[in-house]
Parts: sequence; C-alpha cells; structure tokens
Amino acid sequence: MDFTRKSLSLLLVVTFIFFLPVAGLAASKFTIKPKVTASWRMDTNFFKAEDIEREVYTYALQPGIELGFRTAKSKILVDYTLNIYRYHDRDPVPPGQQPASDDDYNGHTLIFQARHKLTDRLLIGLDNSHYRTRDPSQTDRFDDSVVREKYFVNRFTPMLYYDFGEKFTLSLRYRNTIIEYLDDAGVYEDSTEDRGMFDLIYNFSRTASFDFEYQHWRKDYDMVTSDYNSDQINLIFRKEFKVVSFGVGGGYHERDFDNPALDDIDVWNYIITVLAERERADVDSPPRNYIRLTSERNFNDQGLGDRYYIATTFTVDAGRVFMEKIKVDITASYQKSEFEKTYGLTPEGTIELREDDTFHISADIGYMFTDWLTFTITGGYKDRDSNLAGYDYLNKYFIAKLDFSYDLGKK
Repeated sequence: MDFTRKSLSLLLVVTFIFFLPVAGLAASKFTIKPKVTASWRMDTNFFKAEDIEREVYTYALQPGIELGFRTAKSKILVDYTLNIYRYHDRDPVPPGQQPASDDDYNGHTLIFQARHKLTDRLLIGLDNSHYRTRDPSQTDRFDDSVVREKYFVNRFTPMLYYDFGEKFTLSLRYRNTIIEYLDDAGVYEDSTEDRGMFDLIYNFSRTASFDFEYQHWRKDYDMVTSDYNSDQINLIFRKEFKVVSFGVGGGYHERDFDNPALDDIDVWNYIITVLAERERADVDSPPRNYIRLTSERNFNDQGLGDRYYIATTFTVDAGRVFMEKIKVDITASYQKSEFEKTYGLTPEGTIELREDDTFHISADIGYMFTDWLTFTITGGYKDRDSNLAGYDYLNKYFIAKLDFSYDLGKK
C-alpha cells in the first residue's frame, strides 16, 4: 500500500542522514548478525475452543538478519525476520470445520531503531516496527483474543529528548499505528491510531527519577466500531539499586466515544515493576540471573465491536544460567478482564457483564552449545475461565526450538 512505500522510503532517508555525521570514524562498531530459528510446537487446543478441542502441530522456520551501527553519538538497528508457519492436524478434521493447514502463511517482522545525539542535551530518534502475523497479541498488550486472522500492524514513532541540565529531561514522542486485516475483508475492521506522548522527568540522582507522563490518542475504525479519544495522565517513580530496581506509578485514564449510544469510560490505572538481576555482560545482553514482578491495570486499546475491558495483570518472570550452559526461564501470569459492555444473558434472562480470568504458566530449559547456538524446550499451560458460556478454554503446549545467531562483526 502507499503508506508502506512511504514508510520504507522515509526509513532509507533517515538511515542515510544518521550515517552521514559518523561515517568513517574509527570508534564506530558494526553488527552483522545472521540468524535462524527452527521450531516444532504441539497445542492440545490450537483454536482455543470451549468444547471441540483440536490438537495441532506447528512447524516454523524463521531466518533473518540484524544489522547495526553504533558510535559514541549514534545508533542504528535494522532487524528483519521471515516467519514461515505451517500447521498440521493430528487427527481427522471434524465435519464442517476447516483444516489447520488453511492457516499456513509467511509472516514478516521488521524492526528499525535510530538514535542520534545532536548536542550534549538533545537526542533525536525514530522507531518503526512492522509485523505481518496471525498472532493477536501484537494488536494490544492486554489482548487475549482467540482470533487467528492474518493482519499487519505498523508502528511509526519519531521522538525527541532534551536535558535541561542534570535534573530535568523532556521527552516528546508521536506514534502512528496502522492495523490492517489481509483476509476476510469486511469482517474484521482496520484501524488507525495517532498518539502523542509527553514526559517531564525529574532526576533526583543518577539512580532515582520522577516522571510526569501525559498521553492523548485518537483511534479510528473503518466500519461500525466507534472511534474514540483517550487521555491518560500518570506519575511514576523509578529507583535503581545495585541489584534491584523498581518503578511504581499510577494515574487516570478517560476514554470518550464518538457514538452517543456508548457511555464514556474511565479508570484509575497503575503500573508496578520490580526487577532483581545479576551478572549482566553488557547493556545489550539479557541478564544471566533475574527475577521480575510486574502488575498493571488499564483499558485495552484494540476493541473491535466496542469490546473494551479493564485488564488487571500480575506477572512473575525468573531465569537462571547453570554451569554456564543450561538456561532456565519460568513465567507465570494472571489477567482479569472486566468488560465494560454486555455480551450475554444469564439462563434467567438477566444481563450479565462478562469477566474473564486467564492463567498462563510456561517453563523453558535451554542448552547453550555455544554463544550462538541454543536448543530450548518449553512447556506451557493456559486457562481462561469466563462467567459467560462460550469463552472458556484450556490449552497445553510443548515447543522444541533451535536458535542460531552469529555476530559476523564480533571481534
């Protein structure tokens, strides 16, 4: 589409501009990292159905490349992955249902990041992410949809950071998000979001800060879902110690719908994060031993059919490397989704608001043959319990994965 061509052209121009002031400097560092992931996955309830569960095998091949360039003042990253997915039903397909192989597709992931320090106080940047996928979680961080429609989402984010001396930092960002469904035109709605983000950060010290954050965004849908405006204000305190860091904050979020038949909604939101980690090799590598606790409460943003809910989440992640070769990661999460609109009736005929409780736990065990080749097995369990019929599901899964990633520019 025309937007995609313009975005790619803009990225090329920005890349050229960022390279100009730093080309030829001896202190520059290049990254050329070819990579490929091959995996096999088994889901006991692939389509996340309440009654008719179907076991499906997923075969995935994901070749890609990461290109990077860094100096003392500039940083550029281009990361591309081709995602080839093929599906196979273990058992005969039930009458009237489509085979899982109908969902076969080739997806794409393209990440672009650029940063340049124009002066000692002024930093400018640009992020662009593009996903072509069937994974509904890319549309919304609180999403728990069972829909497997193919779509692309593109997020374009220019930004500016300015330091007022040592104490105050101003951040200005704009993000344009386009979601477009590629099949079944007229069934699932495309959408566009324009979001402005303002942060004024007061730095008590190098390890403590206070962030006043304001965001305003406009969400436009192509068909019957109501367009809306959202305004959100937060105050967030962050602190870092030698091993532990944390952030705690909250505020108010109000959403106003264009459709006068819908009541406007609001919520007192919050976010809490606590991270403990050791033995991080450098700022670009993940910690070798860590534990992270996160809790958040807010609205979902992508609400096809005006389906909005307050999501309250709790997540615990932990990981450790044993004997320099064996990597273990465990994640447990819970999300409560309290819908703001009615979607069903009780057997007595009275209206009942939908509420979902979703539990998810997974564990990875990986063996690192080298720093560029890792084999990982994963087991997971996800259970959604709803107060309304038709929304429950239970899925257990197992994954075997081989990851190759080698930095050709490594010295």
